[in-house]
Amino acid sequence: MRKGTHVVAAVAALACAVTLGACAQIPTSGPVRVSTANADPQVDIALLPQGPAVGAEPRAIVSGFLGAAVAATTSPKEFQTAREFLTDDAAGTWDPDGSVRVVREPPLLEPSVSGVDVKDGETVEVAAHATTIATLDTAGTYTEVGNPRELSYRFTLTQAGGEWRISGLDNGVLVPANLFANQYRATRLYFPAEGNIKSFVPDMRWFPRQSWRRDAVQELLAGPPEWLQGATRSLVPEGTQLVSPSIQDTDGNEPVAVRLSEQISTAPAAERSVVAAQISATLSEGAGRTVAVDLFSDTSRLSVDQTDVDLPATIVQAMALQDDQLYRVEDGRLVEHDVPVDLSALDPTALALSPATTPVVVRDGTDQIVNVSSDDEGGPVTLIVGPDLAAPSVDKFGNTWSSGDTGELQVSTKTVEVVEVEPDWLSGRKVLSVSVSPEGSRIAVVSQAPTGTQVQVAGIVRNGEKVPVDLAPPISVAAPVARVEEARWSGLTTLALLASDGEGTSGVWNAGVGGLPGAGGQSKQLPGLTDVVQLAAGVADKGIMVITKDGDLEHEETGVWQPLAEDVDLVAYPG
Repeated sequence: MRKGTHVVAAVAALACAVTLGACAQIPTSGPVRVSTANADPQVDIALLPQGPAVGAEPRAIVSGFLGAAVAATTSPKEFQTAREFLTDDAAGTWDPDGSVRVVREPPLLEPSVSGVDVKDGETVEVAAHATTIATLDTAGTYTEVGNPRELSYRFTLTQAGGEWRISGLDNGVLVPANLFANQYRATRLYFPAEGNIKSFVPDMRWFPRQSWRRDAVQELLAGPPEWLQGATRSLVPEGTQLVSPSIQDTDGNEPVAVRLSEQISTAPAAERSVVAAQISATLSEGAGRTVAVDLFSDTSRLSVDQTDVDLPATIVQAMALQDDQLYRVEDGRLVEHDVPVDLSALDPTALALSPATTPVVVRDGTDQIVNVSSDDEGGPVTLIVGPDLAAPSVDKFGNTWSSGDTGELQVSTKTVEVVEVEPDWLSGRKVLSVSVSPEGSRIAVVSQAPTGTQVQVAGIVRNGEKVPVDLAPPISVAAPVARVEEARWSGLTTLALLASDGEGTSGVWNAGVGGLPGAGGQSKQLPGLTDVVQLAAGVADKGIMVITKDGDLEHEETGVWQPLAEDVDLVAYPG
């Protein structure tokens, strides 16, 4: 067989659909049901796919099916039209939710060689060739593919009654990358932190636009994903289900009715209010406003009090080190810091500070992590010692993180006790970078093995004293980005990455933990700089800062790098 050059017409036509806005954030604190989201609303566009034409040839049938399957996520008919291209038996067994493959370009169709005359009951085969760059599982979790390669998806067609229909195919759908964000809605779910139910931890998912509200609430009811187990919890009583098959948005500020099964009424009032806040925060994603929620137990409206919750945010300004002097980075300039530090006997090679301003921590050379803001009359206090330590990260509870031997992390607690965290998934890997999220429930780890570097994010499991004891199984982030050296939290569910080509050229990438909103899920390189040596980032519009090889401190603003200062040694946001 010779590969055809025909691009799936129905799928390509959808590329003309209006591009939707990026997923926006909701407020980071305050009453969830009252405050106003500072965001551009996402607009849902319904596409109406066409059914099979009379007398259509096999290739046209497959082409039409692929287009109808993609359009189904926004069509009021959902997958009804797509099933018209299938035989009755295939229509009854095909599961469109079985898998979603995001492909680089619309599939190319290649028919099998067949005879000129085909009798009823005989079959032909059509192959669709496409390169998968990401997958979406049944829970809406987006994962980029590290080494994309072209695969062949085969469709068997049968002619009955003079019309071709698909009788054999794989479950799932193929979605071209340029259409993915139009058809699937980026939505953050929010789960209560294990040690503080009013501290929300976000988890990015992607749902079909036609059913995103229903799917999002169902996933909230299902509880935290594996990678957040032990770091977050569910307050939803076991067995609670969504009673209504759909959740309809309302005009203006009217509450959205969410009808759950009677188990929800057994939740304590305080926890029920947090569940309502979870749903409100999730439904507010991209709405341009805070969506109020009325909870129902079947048909009975429940009394739910308003509650204040917190979303991850970097509150304190960045700090920079210049000529052994600490400065605050304020309004585009360096302002001398009032915390006394003594760096005279140290060789600072990395800087970290607590979300609570102190401690201020530096890496001394490559083998020592030191608290330089200690009140101890003896001066700086050594926290962690070891060869080739990763740049430190200080969490909101005052614990200082760095690397350890292969396969482990070292954490210095507030009492300067060093604990080792050795998750199974780090076995045999050298840790290059660690970064704890502002709320303290997640950690981004860059590690290295002979096969290359890997960026992973996992929930942090802590004991009653907030000391970390383990990490949950991780999810992979930015798999296509090679030679990552450093990762820093730059948004609720985004990371800024410093990557190098190994030959002196380095740059900054944005990557999504669960997909990057506004980029169709895919990691994206920021243009303009190729000589970055250090990276810092903050959550909630703080932005990204870098230091170049020449010591220039630059700040990224809407895709443009703005110079702030020269001859800067180190820079860090809290965390």
